[in-house]
Amino acid sequence: MEARGREHADKLRQLELTLERARYEATRARRRYEAVEPDNRLVAGELERRWNERLVAVRELEGERDTLLATPEMTLSDIDRDRLLAPGSELKRAWESPGATAATRNRIIRSLINEIVVRIRDEVLDLIVHWHGGDHTALQVRRNRTGEHRGGCGRSRSCPRASDARQHHRRGSQPRQ
Repeated sequence: MEARGREHADKLRQLELTLERARYEATRARRRYEAVEPDNRLVAGELERRWNERLVAVRELEGERDTLLATPEMTLSDIDRDRLLAPGSELKRAWESPGATAATRNRIIRSLINEIVVRIRDEVLDLIVHWHGGDHTALQVRRNRTGEHRGGCGRSRSCPRASDARQHHRRGSQPRQ
């Protein structure tokens, strides 16, 4: 919640700096227009057009700033904050629940993770997990070597399907009975 307040203040500060720069550009364009000789109509027309563009940019930025100032910063009471954080404390219990199936756990993961970006380096995979809500986690995982596999077939101790038996045959192992 504090991060949102800082983000709002940072956004406002950035907008103020951009507005200050736009005002400077508009003033500079006005001075150039006023300095041109009136007889030189082509140059005067172009400088007036540029000045007007700068003024429009200033008005748009002022409108953005006014909108941002009119938007109240979101503050939560302690009760609301606890209510929002409560599901997170129940996550471990839901994950470890005896009734939780693989499909349930997959749904939990999909509701938490937005995307995972993988960059492959020599023997390492660099992973960046983008969580829903905007946080990121960087991880490094050792890459499997050719022919190296972790764990079994990923299903159960016995692999009843023919495709699973072929996997075990390629690995040089036997399915567990």
